[in-house]
Amino acid sequence: MNQQHYPKELVQEIVMNAGLVLLEAGSEAFRVEDTMFRMAKHLGYPNNQCYVSSTIINFALDIDDNIRVYRVKKRDTNLGDIHYVNNVSRMLEKGQITAEEALKRIRTIHESPLPYSLPFKMMAAGLISVFFLYLFSGVKEDIIATFIAGAIGYCIVELLHSWTSVKFIAEIVAACIIALIAVCNQMLLGGVLNIAIISAVMPIVPGVLITNAIQDLFLGQLLVGISKGLEATFTSIAIGVGVGIVLLIFS
Repeated sequence: MNQQHYPKELVQEIVMNAGLVLLEAGSEAFRVEDTMFRMAKHLGYPNNQCYVSSTIINFALDIDDNIRVYRVKKRDTNLGDIHYVNNVSRMLEKGQITAEEALKRIRTIHESPLPYSLPFKMMAAGLISVFFLYLFSGVKEDIIATFIAGAIGYCIVELLHSWTSVKFIAEIVAACIIALIAVCNQMLLGGVLNIAIISAVMPIVPGVLITNAIQDLFLGQLLVGISKGLEATFTSIAIGVGVGIVLLIFS
């Protein structure tokens, strides 16, 4: 293992930026802390201390060193960025890249645009909704409406999340639109209303967040696990509220 002590500023930039990318990409807290610890240890600081919550990264190169804090303002699900940062970490530990090159690659990952456009993601969300319709034994009369509702619902969530920092409003509005489309489809073509609605809301259900919350709880990250679990719970409640409003109006 390389025991050379690199400049503190360089190591802090590498480790903090790696943690920032991982947390913004939706990684579990244990992975973020483990990656930050391993990178700092390889760069000559084996006694480094790091603590990660859902919105904060705390890091110190040693037990008596100043603590550096990053505030994480946005979180999404981007498994590609998680893979790329993990790959940079492994290459750094194996000596395949220098510390300066590692920092450059991590910054490139952080600054890179989203790999998929919104229309492409809408198309994918619509197809996912149709696949769930098939899994739930839906009927052919609901295929088009489920596709449209899933695509539009996902688009609304993406747009409202980018326009406002207020959580759960996007899920309520999207669920209302999804339920409205499903109700209109049932009035015109028939079909099974509950299966169409359930299938169409699946793309906006926080599945990754629920999985990460459970994994963090099992790994001893109680605070992060509970906070993610509560966020997932309230997101699910918001979806239910949106659907319930429309069903109450048309019942």
